[in-house]
Amino acid sequence: MTRSDSEENRSDPGLVQLGSLEVDPATLEGPGSSLWDLISGRKLTLRSPDDLLDLPRQGWRPIFPSWEFIDNPRDVFAAPHPHQRNAWVLVFLHWIGEAWTVSTDPGPVPVRRPCAARRAGLELRWPAEQTATVGTQPNVSIDLLNTADHLWMNDVGDHMTVHGWVLGPDGERTGTGVLFFTHAPPLPDLAPGDRMSLQVNLASDIEDFAAGRYRVVAELLDLQLQSPPGTLVLMEPDIP
Repeated sequence: MTRSDSEENRSDPGLVQLGSLEVDPATLEGPGSSLWDLISGRKLTLRSPDDLLDLPRQGWRPIFPSWEFIDNPRDVFAAPHPHQRNAWVLVFLHWIGEAWTVSTDPGPVPVRRPCAARRAGLELRWPAEQTATVGTQPNVSIDLLNTADHLWMNDVGDHMTVHGWVLGPDGERTGTGVLFFTHAPPLPDLAPGDRMSLQVNLASDIEDFAAGRYRVVAELLDLQLQSPPGTLVLMEPDIP
């Protein structure tokens, strides 16, 4: 079994993707209600009152309930975009300190097929062991392969951004949790059997690691496609 077939790379095929969230399409049906009715009684922190004044007044519904993250509550609400069909406006509430911090995505945010459907047939494969010198930022790459018998088409503009992590002794990803997103180009269509090399941005503080062999994993972020573990070998610099 490859990692692309594993539990981490599965999602419910009955869901749709709205922004970075996969939601039940039934949640998007119906007239919705006033945003103020949904968030009334909460202590809110706003960057600017205009963030909410320019949003639709009606049509709102919760699509991501806070009770799923008890230690770090957050809510996401969606309403139909006022000027584009099949698109949405999003409001995010994140509990920070003693109030709900509000942010918005005025959209239009399109409804897409879920990641599991969009990545079907694709696999990430390490071409070989990756090597680097201790104290440097490794130049790490991984191959994206179309294993299907038909053309894979990037019909929604998913991007090439790949992040990687060194695995600790417990198999968990290591790092500070700080990721730097670059404006990567969209993925090209891939014919059956075709592959392309993608640059991996390591999120672990690899410059601080000692010489040795480390297990690494990578994820193609837009498709939530994860790789099997590969090997990164850190070597001491050559001393003339």
